[in-house]
Formats: sequence, structure tokens, C-alpha cells
Amino acid sequence: MISQKYLVLDIEGTVCAISFVKDVLFPYFLEALPDTLSRHFSSRPPPDLQPYIDAFPPTVRTSYDSLYTYIRDLTIADQKVSELKALQGYVWRKGYETGELKSPLFPDVYKAFDKWTSHHKRSVFIYSSGSVDAQILLFAHTEHGDLTKGIMGYFDTVNAGIKTDPASYITIANEISLKVDPKDILFLSDNVKEIVAAKEAGWEAYIVERPGNAPLSEEDRIAHKVIQNFDSLI
Repeated sequence: MISQKYLVLDIEGTVCAISFVKDVLFPYFLEALPDTLSRHFSSRPPPDLQPYIDAFPPTVRTSYDSLYTYIRDLTIADQKVSELKALQGYVWRKGYETGELKSPLFPDVYKAFDKWTSHHKRSVFIYSSGSVDAQILLFAHTEHGDLTKGIMGYFDTVNAGIKTDPASYITIANEISLKVDPKDILFLSDNVKEIVAAKEAGWEAYIVERPGNAPLSEEDRIAHKVIQNFDSLI
């Protein structure tokens, strides 16, 4: 059981396997990318797609080949670029709406969400490098249904900042409540640098060690609390 009232959760490697993003979402995006860009460069481009394309640098929007290569390379390198994340969310929405995509969260996550959100015992927020739209899609289309009703807010690198910067966590704390005590916020992530940043902002923060995550050093295990699931938090 935890004392903190506010929980801020990472996604990849924390509530779902890293492999879901790397082996399912990214390949789906890359497979759909040629058709998506072809529609943009057609004689009648979809108006809802235009803002996502316009967000990319003008120098790479001069042709289909130039834009495709630029976006493909960013995706393969897993670059945390806001315009890329936004376009990925646009494409993934189609997959979720058709049922081609479902979010396979870890089993303990569903139980924890139920305990945390019932009778408003805890306030749950999400902080991920993926766009807010992509975050909402992921939690709205899990294998056990829609979890978004239990989530109080979403943060990404656009509305909060880089996840390894302590200032980002101060921004989130202020959004949660100007009167919140930072120690009343618990951050859960698989990324050690993010844990360090959250702690520097005064938060409590635990490393989540899941199958497929990067191995932790002995120094990391000594410096930070490490958990393997959410069972001890409910």
C-alpha cells in the first residue's frame, strides 16, 4: 500500500511491454505510412491529415519520397519528435477504431487501476513521450476495455517537457494542483534517468522492472526502489 494520493505512470515498459510499441505499433505505422502520405500528395488530400503533415519541416515536405524517408528514419531511430508522435497517433487511431490494434497491458495494471480509481482513492495521470492522443487511444482500447474514465490527465513532451528534465515534473505538479506537496506524487517508470529527474523535482519515484526492459545496474537497485509489478501499490 502506498500513501501518495497522486500517481503518474509511464507507459512503455511500465504498464505495457516495450515489445508492443516496438513490435506492433511501430511496424503498423510504417506499413500504413506510404498510403497515408499518398493520400496527402493526392489531388484531394484529407483535410484532417493536413495539420499533421504541416508540422514537419518545410524542407522535407517538398515531395513524397523526401517526407517518407524523413519520417521512416525518425521512426526507426525512435526519435522523440513531437510532430512524429502526433502523426503516429493519427495513424494508430485508424487501427484502434477498426479493431486491428488492442493494447495488451500487464495483468496487474487492470487490478491496480480498479483499486486506485474506485471511490476516488487515488488520482491517476499518464506521462509518456508518446502524444496525448496516442496515450488516450492506448488506454481506450485495452484488451479489457476502456480505462480512460479512471485517468485524470495526460502529459507528453509538448505540454509538460522532456522526461529527463526535472522542470517537466514541476510543470506536471503545478497542473495537478498548485497546492500539491511533491512528495504526495508517485512516479512509476522503467527509465532510470526519468526516475532521477522526478526525484530531483521532489517526487517519490520507483523503477518498474518488467520482462524485456533494459537491465538495471547494482547502483540503480541501491539508489532507487525497484518493483516488478503494481501488486504492492494497492
